[in-house]
Amino acid sequence: MFGKKETSMIRRHAIRSMVAALALVGSACSSSSSPSPGSGGSHGTGGASQGGMTGSGGSVQPGTGGVNGTGGRTGSGGAGTGGQLGTGGQLGSGGSGVGGTTNGTGGSSALGGTTSQPGTGGRSASGGTTSQPGTGGAAGGNSGRDGGPATGGAGGGSAIDAGGAKQSAGCGKTPSTLLKSATAGAATPVNTISVGGTSRDFLVRWPSDYKNDTPYRLHMGLHGYGGDLSENGKDNFGLWSLSNNTTIFVTLHAVGGSWSATADLAYADAVLAQVESELCIDTSRVMMEGFSMGGAMAWVITCSRPGVYRAVVGHSGGGVSPIPATCSPVAYLGSLGLASAGEVSGNSQATQTDRFATADGCTIENLPTAPKGGHICTNYKGCPTAFPVVWCSFDGTHGFQPTDSGQSKTWMPAEVWSFLSPL
Repeated sequence: MFGKKETSMIRRHAIRSMVAALALVGSACSSSSSPSPGSGGSHGTGGASQGGMTGSGGSVQPGTGGVNGTGGRTGSGGAGTGGQLGTGGQLGSGGSGVGGTTNGTGGSSALGGTTSQPGTGGRSASGGTTSQPGTGGAAGGNSGRDGGPATGGAGGGSAIDAGGAKQSAGCGKTPSTLLKSATAGAATPVNTISVGGTSRDFLVRWPSDYKNDTPYRLHMGLHGYGGDLSENGKDNFGLWSLSNNTTIFVTLHAVGGSWSATADLAYADAVLAQVESELCIDTSRVMMEGFSMGGAMAWVITCSRPGVYRAVVGHSGGGVSPIPATCSPVAYLGSLGLASAGEVSGNSQATQTDRFATADGCTIENLPTAPKGGHICTNYKGCPTAFPVVWCSFDGTHGFQPTDSGQSKTWMPAEVWSFLSPL
């Protein structure tokens, strides 16, 4: 056994040894030949694609976060599609021309559209002044010789609905020096054309503000027996002022003042062809008006050329033969004075208008005659909307622009224009 002094020394030595051993263990734990990864070894926060969505401007851009993050990977950065049609780049609305002036142009790029489709173009104007069809626009309005119903048209009897217009070869051209427009209030200058080796003359009168891109209604006038260009060339059956620059007028002239059912059919064809080739005509609105022998010649021309004439007016017609036995549908207005019955053989409602009413499928019945000193115009019943037939009876004599008995002013031009203008 040790004494107290020896025992105390042994204890101090043991404590020193334990402390040294613990120090050696700590040193061993704090040293390593393969250190752990640094704190930046995880993927960088920018490594995901931030710009890979659709590019707003249509160009391909890399993702804005595609730069390698510290210790990370490259962002995917998808390409932007961008190049879609811009907002509004669908069909332009084009639209109807307000009041029948130039129809909606359509077809222009919609706002914001990078690559917009063409507009559908204007539909038919509802009336107003002369209008142009919208580019690519569906045909609207009156379809003329095709017999479509009127949806626009005259605009109160003074304008053209060009929605259904059929443009002649003369549209877009400048009239040649061979074709001259008649002077206002005069039967000059005269145009000539060769038909079957014979030189024939005629008048043409177009508006002073004529536009070669506007398809105009065409009115062809035929004088009575013994007449000439001056009979209706000066005022075109009284319709010039009423037409308000929407119509081109042609006046035909029979050799010696007497119409021929054979020779003058070819003459009318030749003049119509030349006018349509040099002036802008709506070929679906070619109309004819004739008086007396000229009225009968209008029957011959109309019924011999089905589908060419949209409407015809015949005043106290007679004196030309043969008249075709049948006729295709056409709008028609016939008139006869009560004092005219003995002047032209067989004058009656039956000879003046019933043949056209029959061709159009109207109901045939006896219509009213004019009261003393007056006139009355009556629509046949049952006619198609596109082909009305009207019978005008008046208490008066055989005349170019008739008046009622005891009256000095003719009512006929206004009646005729109210009939023609909506067609």
